[in-house]
Amino acid sequence: MDIFIPEAVKRLAAAAGTPIYLVGGCVRNAFGNLGDTDVDLCGPLIATALNLPRGARVKIVNYRLGTALISFMGGNYEYTPFRLEKYAEGGGHTPVEVKFTTSLEADAMRRDFTVNSIYVNASTGEVKDPVGGIADIERKVLRSYSPERTFASDGLRLLRLARIAAETGYKIDGATARAAIAAAENLKDISGERKRDELEKILHADQKYGVADAHYRGLKLMCKLGLLPYILEPLDGADSVPQNPEYHEYDVLEHTLRTVKAAPPSVRLAALMHDIGKPYCYRLYGNFHGHETPGEVITRDILGQRYLRYPKETVERVAALVANHMYDAAGNTREGKLRMFIVKHFDMIDDLVALIKADKIATGKVSAEDIGPSRILQLRDKMLDEGVPFTLSDLDISGADVTDMGYEGPAVGEILEDIFGKCVANPKLNNREWLMAYAQKRLDKSPRK
Repeated sequence: MDIFIPEAVKRLAAAAGTPIYLVGGCVRNAFGNLGDTDVDLCGPLIATALNLPRGARVKIVNYRLGTALISFMGGNYEYTPFRLEKYAEGGGHTPVEVKFTTSLEADAMRRDFTVNSIYVNASTGEVKDPVGGIADIERKVLRSYSPERTFASDGLRLLRLARIAAETGYKIDGATARAAIAAAENLKDISGERKRDELEKILHADQKYGVADAHYRGLKLMCKLGLLPYILEPLDGADSVPQNPEYHEYDVLEHTLRTVKAAPPSVRLAALMHDIGKPYCYRLYGNFHGHETPGEVITRDILGQRYLRYPKETVERVAALVANHMYDAAGNTREGKLRMFIVKHFDMIDDLVALIKADKIATGKVSAEDIGPSRILQLRDKMLDEGVPFTLSDLDISGADVTDMGYEGPAVGEILEDIFGKCVANPKLNNREWLMAYAQKRLDKSPRK
């Protein structure tokens, strides 16, 4: 099979003085017709020993591993020398010993999966496949050449196994799956940031190569391989938490995974977390009443700095979606109250409605087509048409105006909030003449200024 080799890589290889190979995902994807991905390079020499053409720049990314970034002709290529690695017990991501080698075969054996261990000579196009990766691509099987060593040496490869299988649609080799299950606890030694990054890729696995429902399968694989307790411990055992069959076809865990399946990419993390308070409530009270409240607390804890270390703004947004995903569930919230809710949460209304819809679909009782228009969205759109003020700055009166009247200290904010609420309920009141008159009337009647 002909592999596309960028012209820049050909020129690098022609000048290098030693064979340079394409390896990893770019080769796997070419043989598997999966689409383009970054081009990774490797060879028997360290990057600084290569005879590179004029204009090529080398930046060492990791001196210990020999990883370098080669920039040439507008492209950036990660380069690694052939190497052997030794890891401490426990599956830590960083090797305790690294030795460089000139053996392509030895380098292939230390890589994670056979499909990522195929080498294409950048000068000649010759393919070297020392561990049978091409046959595994043809069978669409994800296999490790030495599975016990693979997962014992690097626990992050457990999540990579689930993620790559989901993204590509490949099955997992039986021996590889058994070794992964046996080594699941090695995820304990992986940092929260690395686990977070793999989880994010799983949540968006269907977008990588267009494999339908790949994100759902990736989460299911995490569960089957026993990885869930080391990523989302509060959901561990949620498959044994039943739900009222009148409203739900599935237990809490399966319902959660199906909510992610039905959710658009922007709310999949919130979908994964939305019912994380249910197992807690079930253990304490035997029911799920108010599960969104502990769910918000647990979400902040799991996604925050103690565990997965998401950015603060992500944690806040997801926690808010979890806290409010049951809002107006019965559809009987007073319009005035609902208006204030929409104003307060205006920037996340679309995501909240999308989460609520996915939650309904995941009950297994309704389809997307069965769900009617959202009352929240209908009212939001009506408010936009009415010209409702969504912030205090949208009012036709300012803090300086009420201060000039004689309001002081906290009273300034109190009168503006009062006026704001009235204008949200009735946007026609948002005219300067009425606002000034109302504020003056309140001031005249109040002993507090």
